Amino acid sequence: MVKIKGDRSMFIYLAIIDSPEGKLKFEVIYERYKNLMFYTANRVLGDTRDSEDIVHDAFLKVIKIIDDIDDPNSPQTRYLIVTITENKAIDLYRKRKAKTVVPFEEEYIGVPEQSMINQIEENDRLVKAIALLPGKYREVLLLKYSHGYSMDEIAMILSMSKENVKKIIQRARKKLEKQLSEEA
Repeated sequence: MVKIKGDRSMFIYLAIIDSPEGKLKFEVIYERYKNLMFYTANRVLGDTRDSEDIVHDAFLKVIKIIDDIDDPNSPQTRYLIVTITENKAIDLYRKRKAKTVVPFEEEYIGVPEQSMINQIEENDRLVKAIALLPGKYREVLLLKYSHGYSMDEIAMILSMSKENVKKIIQRARKKLEKQLSEEA
């Protein structure tokens, strides 16, 4: 089990929430999703400290909308939590990427193999291309390919028909392919 800023944090978060119903919902969300949130952030960022910070930021966002969450155990809530965390992680990733400058003359010891560098560059291209997609396309692709939901599950989570989900995935893949080919 991953410790996110210590389990004492939950009590700090609960102190921010006014309503008893909100506190109960938040406790369920915290216990149920904290590890998933950390995994989601860490998958994007690859850094434990940054991921913990993102989870903290995501919980603060959840607190702001806690009254809008009906059922903390529903697939819609899980999707919402993952989306909030993922978006915050992508924002931090973009911010860090924009600031990263490495001096040309700097020497490196233990440089990874070229194939690993190529794979990292390819993953980076894909992450950037997905991040540039319109929200609906990005969400459906992430639910399908990153989180492994079936078409039926995605339809239920997004309150859409299965046919609509298929069409959106088809359009999103086309748009993603176009972005990747333009970039290359």
